[in-house]
Amino acid sequence: MKNRNFPPMKYTKGQKVQFKCDGKTLHGIIKILDFGGSFDNDYHSYDILVREENMLYKHIPEAEIFE
Repeated sequence: MKNRNFPPMKYTKGQKVQFKCDGKTLHGIIKILDFGGSFDNDYHSYDILVREENMLYKHIPEAEIFE
């Protein structure tokens, strides 16, 4: 059984953040917070809207996000 004692999430809904995808740094806004990740992962993840691309990037691990 996985450890479900997660720390608080580092980022909040509506917060502007950056992350890397395919070697590019993207700038976006957090739209959805997945506490404990999706599909029973062992980390928090986020769905981030990148307006310049009109794209919602899903399930971005918290460790891959920076301000």
